[in-house]
Amino acid sequence: MNKLFVKYPLLIIVILAVLLRLPLLNGSFWMDEAAQALEVIRPLNQQLDIIADFQPPLLHLILHFAQYFSVSEWYLRTIGALIPGLITIIYTYKIAETLFSKRVAMIAGLLLATSSFHIFFSQELRPYSLPTAFALMSMYHFIVSVESKKKFNLFGKNTDDNMVFLTIYNVLGLYSSYLYPFFMLAQISYSIFNLKFKKAKELMISFGFSIMAFVPFIPIFLKQLAEGGNVRNSLPGWDQVVSINQLKALPLVFGKLIFGILPLDINPIIVLLTTLLGISAVGATFYVFKNYKKYNLKIFFYWLVVPLLTAWLVSFVVPVIRPKRLLFLLPGIYILISHLGTNTLEKYLRNKLKNVSFIEKTTLFLILSVVLINFVGIVGYFTMPSLQREDWRSLNNQIHQDFKVQETLLVYSFPNQFAPMKWYERTWENEFPIYSTNKLYIEDVNDLANDIKLAANYKTILVFDYLRDLTDPNKKIEKYLIDLGFKEVGVLDYPNIGFVRVFMHPVNVIGYK
Repeated sequence: MNKLFVKYPLLIIVILAVLLRLPLLNGSFWMDEAAQALEVIRPLNQQLDIIADFQPPLLHLILHFAQYFSVSEWYLRTIGALIPGLITIIYTYKIAETLFSKRVAMIAGLLLATSSFHIFFSQELRPYSLPTAFALMSMYHFIVSVESKKKFNLFGKNTDDNMVFLTIYNVLGLYSSYLYPFFMLAQISYSIFNLKFKKAKELMISFGFSIMAFVPFIPIFLKQLAEGGNVRNSLPGWDQVVSINQLKALPLVFGKLIFGILPLDINPIIVLLTTLLGISAVGATFYVFKNYKKYNLKIFFYWLVVPLLTAWLVSFVVPVIRPKRLLFLLPGIYILISHLGTNTLEKYLRNKLKNVSFIEKTTLFLILSVVLINFVGIVGYFTMPSLQREDWRSLNNQIHQDFKVQETLLVYSFPNQFAPMKWYERTWENEFPIYSTNKLYIEDVNDLANDIKLAANYKTILVFDYLRDLTDPNKKIEKYLIDLGFKEVGVLDYPNIGFVRVFMHPVNVIGYK
């Protein structure tokens, strides 16, 4: 196996990545994934009708054509997330090998393949894995273009093919995520401040083509931006859902990228891993400053700092910063960690222990810390439902098994039926009747007391707590149901979804379990 890995390292890494991404690939869609799936099964002429979804259209279009063959969870996730995730691993390897060595590439590839954060979003039917893949392909061709002596002429002969690919991948990236421009800004700023004028000028032409190709979509982007502003204004606290606290944002982004799906709360395991990682990071920082001129580390400053810092600044106006939207930072972090630790590892392998300083040892310790974190994250993800996605499919199945369709009303404090319930209701012959408030914030409902009287026509009422801390913080729905004579008799409790409260008339309470 060792010989096989040495001979075919990238193939083995990709196979390992696939094996780690197959479990849970067919799990239930959660809220945003179900909304994505419902959008992509609409007719083709509605695929640009995405004003309410603050995302560019490329993933919608890819999945729309994919759904003609299947709409199963594993299939749509494979097309929209798993394959882009594997492409990201391949190009992480290629970038590390181009900049440093095959050994650095092997370690970086293994770290990314075993990252619980990357595993999770290689199974997420949302535009996080896809723009990351385009970012890594773009970065690879950018790095090669910087060293190339060929000129850029998009439509001419003898042009630099790498710049052509750079242009194309940046266009695709821009149509994949609204955070992608922050990544492009890293390439642009690196070109301006580190390259000779002639090469920088050629790269600016490439960036210009990419930006111009996105111009036709700007009117829709502006409408989405306005719609997002309307949601934030109409629903107090929504900013905290779509973004994170600005004062905590910078450390939290790096924390989540490294710790993955593990909760960053105070417990013995997290404290131990954080301590190990912190000691290693301090040593690695000193090592970077000491060897800054010796190794080509400038690209990582632009790759890791520029997108994060600019996204953070923009979030003071438009809340966009979240770790999953900055997934393209993770490969850069792993390549840098692998490079720093591999220098020390090579000295160990050459038995030159006396030449290894304490600071260098901590850089090797950094790799070992990340390996341990990845292992704990994978075990946690596969074994703990609280770290997995919301299981709406099982909840929907239980509701159909335990309650009669004609006697039960599902109640949502939301503009409409929750997307995953709507998605999984499609699989049943008869669907439950629903009542939704038609508003994001319950205080905006004109006559809730009169509207909720609809419940009197049913024996059982199921009230979803999901998002109600925001949409119905004072629990008005319960108050009006009690006024109608209903009594809460139990709950359905699912990890990450919360309670579905069961209300019945007193005459119907006996016999409920």
